[in-house]
Amino acid sequence: MDRITTSLLEEFSKEAGLGHLEEDKRFEHFATFLAVSRHLSEAFNTTDLVTGSGGDTGIDAIAIIVNNVLVTDPDLVTELASLNNFIDATFILVQAERSSNFDMAKIGQFGFGAVDFFTENFKYQRNEKVTNAAEIMTAIYDKSSKFKGNPVCRLFYITTGQWVEDRNLNIRRAGVVKDLEKLGIFREIEYLPLGADGIHKLYSQTKNAISREFMFVKRTVIPAMQGVEQAYLGSSRPHRFSSSTESASWPAAFRRAAR
Repeated sequence: MDRITTSLLEEFSKEAGLGHLEEDKRFEHFATFLAVSRHLSEAFNTTDLVTGSGGDTGIDAIAIIVNNVLVTDPDLVTELASLNNFIDATFILVQAERSSNFDMAKIGQFGFGAVDFFTENFKYQRNEKVTNAAEIMTAIYDKSSKFKGNPVCRLFYITTGQWVEDRNLNIRRAGVVKDLEKLGIFREIEYLPLGADGIHKLYSQTKNAISREFMFVKRTVIPAMQGVEQAYLGSSRPHRFSSSTESASWPAAFRRAAR
């Protein structure tokens, strides 16, 4: 592991209170944080997403985002479908390896686990975390009539090495995407290999907050809902930018993804 990645991992582990874990487990949480932060604006706990060992079907973490809300309970899918009258879902699966190279066998193993996770007649043994994620996934597809579009599936294979567009690795990666396409349940599939450079870039993005201040002229308080501290419906007019106001907790790229 290079010096920069080691430093970033140590900083993340300290801030997340994960210093008591072994380095390989901390790296799983770190990789999960980077992958999910790219697509989610709200704060989250990686402990809810990391699948653990044994019965993890070859997947280190699973995050399911519905209508821009991280879902960790199947019942919340029903609540969101009722509240919004639509379902827009993204599945994020993570494989994290501290090794300095991308392994063809592990690219395939991760893919097999992903396909099995979405298969109704699954074969791999599932632990409690994976079982819960599968129940959320089932709850989503049970409400297919509410889809704005079929769900999105994003796979992240994260290592401390460098992705150099190796032909054989790309062929294996493309094979995984084809296997997922055959299921016919996604509108978009992405298998992203992320090395040290990508780790550094994504971590930097999580720290580059942008703050804004505006006048909320007319507003109505929206009743409380799970995962949302305060929400309002209303109109506003631009006021001014200020570095002294409270900072948003995600960079501009994340905001665009959350719209």
